[in-house]
Amino acid sequence: MTVCFTGHRPEKISGWAHSPEVVEQTIRRAVAEEIVRQSEQGAEEFISGMAPGFDLWAADEVVRLRSEGVISPTTKLTLAIPYPHFERSFDSQHHPLYNHLVECADEVLFVSPHYHKGCYAMRNDLLAERADTLVAYYEGTEGGTRYTLRRGQRLGRKSVNLHQGDLF
Repeated sequence: MTVCFTGHRPEKISGWAHSPEVVEQTIRRAVAEEIVRQSEQGAEEFISGMAPGFDLWAADEVVRLRSEGVISPTTKLTLAIPYPHFERSFDSQHHPLYNHLVECADEVLFVSPHYHKGCYAMRNDLLAERADTLVAYYEGTEGGTRYTLRRGQRLGRKSVNLHQGDLF
């Protein structure tokens, strides 16, 4: 069973501007609990789209839980990256975590050989198509997370939204 992560970048998450540490830790706890739940239900692979925010945090939680023995050490982490050097498109504060995850991943997929207008949609399509379940942090706003969840829904995929209203 494959679980794919899709979620908002930090600046799109309510409460981020006022309490970034609280937001990140709250979401990390929720996604860690869901990773354990999905593992107990048979998930053998987790795929992250690697955008700053939810995607990076979720992938990092897979790495942490695997290293601590909370989930099986054979659990696969796959990174679905829109194009090589994607990390250059976002704030450098996220680069260390991004690079760490690339080093820890079992597989790194570059969806496109270079940036182009449709490469993010291609990455999101890959997530929806490969998923048995999509685990999201989605507050209802326009963007790639909405697109991915709707695409998954059209394909009959299960989804879990970790957003529980005003948490922050």
